[in-house]
Amino acid sequence: MITAETHAPLKMPVWALGILNVLDGLLTFFGLTFGFITEGNPLLSSLSPFSILSIKLLLSVCLFALLFTPFIFIRSRHWRYLLFSANALYSMILFLHAGWLALIVIA
Repeated sequence: MITAETHAPLKMPVWALGILNVLDGLLTFFGLTFGFITEGNPLLSSLSPFSILSIKLLLSVCLFALLFTPFIFIRSRHWRYLLFSANALYSMILFLHAGWLALIVIA
């Protein structure tokens, strides 16, 4: 039996990266809006929280758009390893940010 994962090996990593990016955008938006954090990215530090959230959401939409292109069917291990590495790194950063915000809000 042929599964959807066999036909689209990059589907799950692209979905995960898009969702991680949306979550990071929301955490950043709420952290900046309520004054809990400051933006550490020098490219985004001069923008408003809403602008940063908008950029993050636009980038996530671009990632989700990849799901409807031939890219999703690439069977290259290099792309798969790159996406899994990006997801692992982004997950660690997201958990770090969520932990910092939790400590600030609780304190």
